[in-house]
Amino acid sequence: MENSKISVKSLNLFYGRNHALRNVDMEIRDHAVTALIGPSGCGKSTLLKCINRMNDLVKGARVEGRILLDGEDIY
Repeated sequence: MENSKISVKSLNLFYGRNHALRNVDMEIRDHAVTALIGPSGCGKSTLLKCINRMNDLVKGARVEGRILLDGEDIY
């Protein structure tokens, strides 16, 4: 998307052998208010931790896919 601030493309997150996020694609437009809504345990906080690179601190966590901030891959 042309006006995307954050683009998530084919994101997968693994905690060891546990596949926590599967093929997440999402676009967040520049200057848009965005909410993540879903039931407990569906991966909302885990996705936010990927965007903020907080999973870098988790032993055994592995991220596949891309997260772009202003078109630049943050991983």
